[in-house]
Amino acid sequence: MGLNTKKTQNNPKNSKDEDLFFEEFEEKACCIEPNVGEEDGYFVCLNCGFIHSKIFESTSRRAYTQQDKENRQIHEIVRTKIGPRTVIRGRRDASGELLTSDIASKFVRLSKIQNSIFDSVERNLKIAIPLLENIRERLHVPKIVAKNALTIYQIVVKQKLTVGRSIESLLSASMYAALRINSIPLTMDEILEITKIPKKQCVKNVKLIQIKVLPTLNLQIKSLNPDNYIDRFANELKLPMECRNYAVKLLKEATARGYNISGKDPKGLAAALLYSASRVCGERRTQGEICDISQITQLTLRKRKTELSKFIAV
Repeated sequence: MGLNTKKTQNNPKNSKDEDLFFEEFEEKACCIEPNVGEEDGYFVCLNCGFIHSKIFESTSRRAYTQQDKENRQIHEIVRTKIGPRTVIRGRRDASGELLTSDIASKFVRLSKIQNSIFDSVERNLKIAIPLLENIRERLHVPKIVAKNALTIYQIVVKQKLTVGRSIESLLSASMYAALRINSIPLTMDEILEITKIPKKQCVKNVKLIQIKVLPTLNLQIKSLNPDNYIDRFANELKLPMECRNYAVKLLKEATARGYNISGKDPKGLAAALLYSASRVCGERRTQGEICDISQITQLTLRKRKTELSKFIAV
């Protein structure tokens, strides 16, 4: 009984795929003497303008030979938060001339002096900048506020107003001034809870900055309105937007009917308005919850609510 054996045949490769696999890209014609250079992220022939390929990596190559090391840049500008730094290294100047041993040793000494911080202003900023960054991260404020606070503090240091004052107290005052300039409703107590500075000392430094520093920057500390605190307290109390809008509406009605908000703590007014709005909108919050977030006493809340009731129905 014979077995029918099928002859296995190898499928011939697709000639089309084979041609694509082994196809070599024919380089287009360039000029007779190509001079390839880098232009706008491409390798370009500087003689005829032919584009060879795109530069995918712009980092400098590693130097393996002495010639590569000599061709590399020997003067670099290092930028820090304090200011630019020039790194001097190598034995050649900017034009490529070889330095003598005396001049080379002189540049080594200059490089050490350059890298060291010997100016009092820079020494102060080296300590202050990490502290300011820590305050910004714990307060969760935007970077523009920290940048404004650093600008204020730099002027304080340059005007030599740090004599007899600690870095932490001046940083606290600079941050508070920057918050008020940008109309961000954070209290001084929240800053002092991080820096552990006496409030009386911080208030004096804020007044000093307001008189000596802010006029040079054409800035001034803005007075906060209850509107700023309504948004913040409503968010922390997890009240819906309906309550927030109703509280703002009550404030506008009260001021339109003659209620004077000047001279009153905006936190107390915002708390009283949100307390009334939460009861009307069906999102009840107790006086204790609102007072804990707004950092006022229940007596202040009830007093502001009584004052508002004379002008509007709260």
